[in-house]
Amino acid sequence: MGMQTKCTPAQRAAKYLKRIAALTGAEEVRGDSYWLRAGRRNFVVGYQFVRVISDHGKSTCFSVAADPDLPSAEVIASALLQLKNNPRLFKKWRKQPGSIFKANGKMFGDAYQRIRDET
Repeated sequence: MGMQTKCTPAQRAAKYLKRIAALTGAEEVRGDSYWLRAGRRNFVVGYQFVRVISDHGKSTCFSVAADPDLPSAEVIASALLQLKNNPRLFKKWRKQPGSIFKANGKMFGDAYQRIRDET
């Protein structure tokens, strides 16, 4: 066995998510999803989906692309940050489910690039 690290990637991701939630003003709902107000829209962000909730109570749900090796908390944190920076991003995400976008709306070539760009 190699050297033991103090915390696992999942634990680090969970701490990161808590910081991002505080930064973006997102609130935890139902344990594993976050409610976010960005632009004039309300979003509920989960590990595999983002739901846009309109003022009329209608909601649109679409999936979030993620690398299977990424901890779920990291995926959520990334989506929260991107939506907070650019609330209109969801329109691109909705049109191209499964595609990974940068905060500026450009598509990513690979999931690992996303992490490198944002740290």
